[in-house]
Amino acid sequence: MKNTMLKQFEQQRVIWFCMLAMSILFYTILSGCQFTKSKSVEKELRYVENSEIIGAEKEKLIGKVHEAIYEKMDRSNTGAESVNIPLVPQEGVEINLPDGRYTITGHPAGNIFLYDRAGDLIFRELVGSYAGVSSLTIDIAESYTLRADGGYDSINITPTTTQLLNDLSAGIWHVGIDIEPGIYKATTAYGLGYVQIFEEGKEPLLYEFLGGNLANTESVLQLKEGQIIRVTKMSQLELRK
Repeated sequence: MKNTMLKQFEQQRVIWFCMLAMSILFYTILSGCQFTKSKSVEKELRYVENSEIIGAEKEKLIGKVHEAIYEKMDRSNTGAESVNIPLVPQEGVEINLPDGRYTITGHPAGNIFLYDRAGDLIFRELVGSYAGVSSLTIDIAESYTLRADGGYDSINITPTTTQLLNDLSAGIWHVGIDIEPGIYKATTAYGLGYVQIFEEGKEPLLYEFLGGNLANTESVLQLKEGQIIRVTKMSQLELRK
């Protein structure tokens, strides 16, 4: 009788442990599904409501952020020089410029690369009259190297003055220097492109823009003093307070 009761107790204990383990496993799976679902819903809502991209897709599109993005340079352009290259060789060309803020154009189209003194890539943009963005405006330090690939027949690099703007071309822009802080409705007239917003010590923000006759997106951007805006893959970002 005693042995029978012990066996029954052991069997019940095994059943209880099995049920507990199954309950824990079920709860873990359910919690994981709910977490995944909530993150997926958040991602979709933020895109639908404001064309904001988050998560792994944002990290992939932005990639590694070079520290030079956060640097502020002298905008006086006292030593800046215009450079016109009427014939770009097939292997491309490398250019070193005096410190300054420049606008770059080219024909028909090619890639513009900007490297730091160590040879690390700061960023790349497709620029041209036939493809990519129509112009690129950036600060360039004397220690940087600008490279234009062999897709160009010609390129023009022109010093550009600093002024407060409401419409931004492709390039790097500083809130408080190039555009006033504030809340803006942002659109683009045509094409597909992105706006990256950087702020030291915080995660970058990423917005996708689509413009055209059939469909276009509109985002609300809250721009704060000291933030850096990168407009990429589109020729113009239109901003209205």
